[in-house]
Amino acid sequence: MEVFPCSLFLIPPNVSHDLKGLDVNSKDIVNSKDMMPERYSLWIEKEWMSNMLIHCREMRKLSNIFGHDIGIFFSQHTASEVKNVIRQIDYKTSSLEQLSVLLRVFSLMIQDKAQVILSSPERVHFESEKDRVEALSLYLDRNYSKDISLTDLAKHIYCSERTVNRIFKKHFGETFSQRLKKIRLSHAAGMLETSGLKVSYICQMTGYKNLSNFNRQFRAYKGLTPIEYRAKFSG
Repeated sequence: MEVFPCSLFLIPPNVSHDLKGLDVNSKDIVNSKDMMPERYSLWIEKEWMSNMLIHCREMRKLSNIFGHDIGIFFSQHTASEVKNVIRQIDYKTSSLEQLSVLLRVFSLMIQDKAQVILSSPERVHFESEKDRVEALSLYLDRNYSKDISLTDLAKHIYCSERTVNRIFKKHFGETFSQRLKKIRLSHAAGMLETSGLKVSYICQMTGYKNLSNFNRQFRAYKGLTPIEYRAKFSG
C-alpha cells in the first residue's frame, strides 16, 4: 500500500498501531528541513459516537465507518481536505463551533469513494448455536434503531440467511422481522412511560420512518395508540 505525505487513517479502539515506520512516498518532502512533519489526532469517544449514531438521524450514515470497528485508509484527496478543515479549529471559540469542524470532517470521510479497508474485527468463534442466539439478541438490542436486514445478521454471526431464519423460528418462535418489531415497540413503550419525548421523536429513535405506520403497529401490539398508552401508564 502506498502511503502519501498527506494521509488519513481511521484506527478502531483497542488496536495497537505505530505510524512511525510507514514507508512514505516522496521522502524528500517529508524529510525537508523547511517542512516539518505534522500529525493531527482526533480522539473520538466510542460511547459518544454510539449514542450519536442511535439518536441523531443525520449521523446514521456514518455507521458504515464508525459502527463496525474497522480500520480505514482514506484517499489522498480526502486527507488533504480533512487537513484543511482541521486547521480551521480555533480552541478559543465555543465547543459548539469546534463540533461543527468535526462534523465537517465526518462529512468528508463518508463521501470518500476510494477508501481502503485495512482491518476488521477478528471473526467470532461460536462454540454452539446458543452462542449465536445470544449474539443475535445482543445485536438487535444494540441496533434496533437502525436499518437492519437479514443480511446484516447473517454477516454478524458468519452464517447464511437461511440459518438465521431457522434460528429465529426455532429459538424465538417468530421471524426476524417480527422479533425486531417487538423489540422496537417495547422500547417505544418504555420511552412513553418514562419520558416526555414527542411521539414523532420516539418513532424515529426506535427505527420507524413513518409516523402513521408506527402508530398503527403500536396500537396492534399494545391495544392502545401511543398517546393513549402514555396517558394510561406514564408516571
